[in-house]
Amino acid sequence: MMTLPNAPASDSLLQSRNQVVARSFYRQLRSEGFSHRQIIELSAALIDLVTDDLRDEHDAPEAR
Repeated sequence: MMTLPNAPASDSLLQSRNQVVARSFYRQLRSEGFSHRQIIELSAALIDLVTDDLRDEHDAPEAR
């Protein structure tokens, strides 16, 4: 059963889910021929996107 994004969940449940998703994603990338270096570069790109999104949320004026 999937947890809805806004539903409360324990930290250990979220950590477990994240590990399962990460492991699955990693295995998929490796099976498609991604090298370790390419996976690291992809990971850095994902972190950059999240950072940019957080920065945009922080810099955006509140619409109230």
